[in-house]
Amino acid sequence: MNRQRNKNSTQDLAGKIAVVTGGSTGLGFQSTLELSERGAHVVIACRSFEKGEAAITRVSQHVPNASLEVIPLNLTSHKSIHQFAKAFHNSHSRLDILLNNAGVVNLKELAHTAEGWEMHFATNHLGHFLLTGLLFETLVATPDARVVTVSSGAYKAAKMHFDDLHWQKRPYARIGSYGESKLANLLFMFALQRRFEAAGVSAKSMSAHPGLAATERQQSIGIGGWLSRVIARPVEFGVRPQMMAATEPGLVACSILGPRFGLWGRPTPAKLSGQAVDVSIQEKLWAISEELTGFQYPKSNSAA
Repeated sequence: MNRQRNKNSTQDLAGKIAVVTGGSTGLGFQSTLELSERGAHVVIACRSFEKGEAAITRVSQHVPNASLEVIPLNLTSHKSIHQFAKAFHNSHSRLDILLNNAGVVNLKELAHTAEGWEMHFATNHLGHFLLTGLLFETLVATPDARVVTVSSGAYKAAKMHFDDLHWQKRPYARIGSYGESKLANLLFMFALQRRFEAAGVSAKSMSAHPGLAATERQQSIGIGGWLSRVIARPVEFGVRPQMMAATEPGLVACSILGPRFGLWGRPTPAKLSGQAVDVSIQEKLWAISEELTGFQYPKSNSAA
């Protein structure tokens, strides 16, 4: 394992509580490791308790005093998300970092959840929307909390189709479906920040994208898999933007950090365009997400 990455990992996170969705593999595991190295207590939120325990064993080999726990989470299941939030609240009264990292990528076949939601949109956006909402009161009660929602450069070629979010009318396109879910992540980031500001708290909503990282998932799926096997950077590099978004002091709210040159380079704030910065689109997605999940965030004056 490359220990070089930690030369700039100077923030002391002792006493901080972090939740990492998908924290047992890929970028999520690397985030779990690096947050543990800095002293945070990390809650690994993943589908399999056994995989979470295996991740704890791996982290402990490098950080013997790591403070870790596993709470199972299936982002496509309302019941699982509610159970996760209840379990978290039973043990913790603060949440300093919520790293919405988990996701599915370029699924070859069109798939829907039990609710009829398209799988990219359900996992990458709606699941994290509901999870963040259930943890919202704890986040606003924690000084300087951060929510980091991991997106992708794929958003640039995407457009929200509010009349067909679940691909019931259009011919399925896996890259297009993935891109829409990543656009939804950015729309959510902006709208969430308005809720924090309306609540008068110091919490910040951020985003990050890894460029092209050699994760297990990226190396095994579709065109991303082919490219990953040839040109992707190691996970230790891919994780840097989301780690910076989660921990770097002085970043302004709604920063989105990614590799300077798109796929490579040091983490740099990215400039967004298109629907991602359209407040009316952000709020429309928010309203639809509340309707679909059956969960309303605390009311505020933030709606456009």
